[in-house]
Amino acid sequence: MSGATFPGGPAAERPVPGVLDAAPGPGDDSVRAADGRATAITALTPIKLGQAPLLRLLLVIGARIKMLREALTKLSFIHYARWTIISGFPYNGAPQRKERLRYDYLFFETNFNGTWDEYIDAFSEVIPERMQAIWGRCVNFPGPRPVGPFKEYIHKNDLPIAHYYAAYPDATTTTVISALAVRDGLADLRARAAQVTDPEEFRRVYEAFLTDVQRDL
Repeated sequence: MSGATFPGGPAAERPVPGVLDAAPGPGDDSVRAADGRATAITALTPIKLGQAPLLRLLLVIGARIKMLREALTKLSFIHYARWTIISGFPYNGAPQRKERLRYDYLFFETNFNGTWDEYIDAFSEVIPERMQAIWGRCVNFPGPRPVGPFKEYIHKNDLPIAHYYAAYPDATTTTVISALAVRDGLADLRARAAQVTDPEEFRRVYEAFLTDVQRDL
């Protein structure tokens, strides 16, 4: 198994039987995990035969190159996103019954604010090249644009989530980041105020603090 917090022939293009084909289609919200403003998606997609090594390299590059990381950072409603390549599953039974995977799988986990559709829309609009580079190595991927088939693809491979917990369900990533900025500003204000004895000097220090955090209040 390998992952990042960023050649198949005709046979590789055939639909994969089993649980992936049985996944719920668009509009079935019973398996969508949400807690307050936070929502989760977990998807498992088969990788085209022979494409796993290249995809693994692309994920490593995407995690290490600052410009590529910044593209995801622009999607400020994302709490977390991770792509992992799975080449096998743990097995504790009889060796002769061990399941052999025909495909490696791309396991995608993410938490975000907003609706499922808004999330996929943003991926399609803001970073379509990266979506193509990643999921383009997977079986039957239709491309990130137009967004309709892309959504159907993710819906088809979306896995039910049994339990989902959010530490701050009523907060978005933006409000959490702002709260942390105000907290750090207050700590600095306390440290500076402890050295001030003149009321006018304290006023200047306090106004400087307000100026620094005004966008986060």
